Amino acid sequence: MASPPPPLVSIPIPDDLLEEIFLRLPTPDAVARASAACTSFRRVIKGRAFRRRFRALHRPPLLGFMDAAGFHPAQAPHPSAPLAGTLAPCAADFSFIPAVVSSASYTPRGVQADGEGPRWRPRVVRDGRVLLDWVSLHPRAMRICCYMEDGYEVSILMDFGELAPRDRPTWTERERCNAAEFHLAVCDPLSSRYVLLPTIPEELAVQPQDYLREFEPVLAPNTSDDGEEEHFKVICIAKYHTKLVLFVFPSTTMQWSIVECPIFPSLKHMSCFDCVHGCFYWTEPYDRSDHLMVLDTRTLRFSTVDLLTGYHVELRDLPDQSFDRRRPNAVVLGREGTLEMFSLVRQHGSFALYHTSLQNNSQEWKLEKVIPLPWQYHDYSISTVGAAEGFLFFRGTLEGIPDENVNVDCYSMEVKTYGITKVCTKTEKYFNRTCTLPYFSFSPLLSEPTI
Repeated sequence: MASPPPPLVSIPIPDDLLEEIFLRLPTPDAVARASAACTSFRRVIKGRAFRRRFRALHRPPLLGFMDAAGFHPAQAPHPSAPLAGTLAPCAADFSFIPAVVSSASYTPRGVQADGEGPRWRPRVVRDGRVLLDWVSLHPRAMRICCYMEDGYEVSILMDFGELAPRDRPTWTERERCNAAEFHLAVCDPLSSRYVLLPTIPEELAVQPQDYLREFEPVLAPNTSDDGEEEHFKVICIAKYHTKLVLFVFPSTTMQWSIVECPIFPSLKHMSCFDCVHGCFYWTEPYDRSDHLMVLDTRTLRFSTVDLLTGYHVELRDLPDQSFDRRRPNAVVLGREGTLEMFSLVRQHGSFALYHTSLQNNSQEWKLEKVIPLPWQYHDYSISTVGAAEGFLFFRGTLEGIPDENVNVDCYSMEVKTYGITKVCTKTEKYFNRTCTLPYFSFSPLLSEPTI
């Protein structure tokens, strides 16, 4: 009688080969399932080298949207809904960041509290980090009350709580802000790590010697090629009455510096921009500006790109274009490194996105495609909110523009395929077309602290 064959012996798979196999898994969810299969798989996947290689090859999933009211996770049937629901409790919980003690809960006369009190508010979400500013009911500065008398403007400094005289029917008010009074923080909400930025030194804040009209803090994208992801840079764009100034805070030095820009922007607002290849692009409706303003976050230099060339001239002349306060344009990175734009167009009550591109060897904008948007939104009920990670984002409401408690549907559109997916529906206390911040992140299994 023949002897039985020897038992099969399992040959261990080398770790470097396991890495190559796991890198080819299509989604982060597939990697998570592999990690749960056995301890040896999990050990390889938890390794820092593998996680860094995986993040370099795969973009993070869209978990939802963040705003001043909190985190709004992706909802089923969106593919990120399970992970978003798991991470929702900590995604926008900033309670681990100390409050700004000097801004006590104080309500000035004539100002109504919103019931939430002083708090940290998200301003920018990028590379797994959140840039926050401190919202306080304490007045930041005096107000300059102005009125016209005999053809001249008369200005009087008044305390925030004072009331303007009733016998001056032409009173106007503008707040006199100081850049040194803004409190900022950068955090990684999933790891509960944070950095409290020092306030801008008074000696830097007074250098412009001008009235501060707009202050926009932004978080520069990570552009390092050495694999180090812990460093960040905050840029505060300060628009004064006659000049534009940048206050720059790199985490490598933990010190503020100031850069005065040689050009003064013609933009009405500095808060609507997109990030492409380490540069910020500001857009306005075609009938308000003939160029895009560009800031290179690496060199801190401004430049412009012609906007009204090629097909954009036709877009400007289309009838029935009334954008009110909506954001009409978004800039994205094209398929071959080209600069591309999606323009929101409303005609006969319906909306569409016009996709145009600016080829590297051409100065003419070319029409690529017209993408109809969901038919149920009409008139003024839809707007774009920017682009990130290969997606364009827009939002719509079926309720027109009510004063408060409005249900808003949030969508993403993949730039390469034009595929439109509903992410979630959220309720806003007050309708705000620009407050939605897309939030991308890997699960804690594949991510590392960014602070």
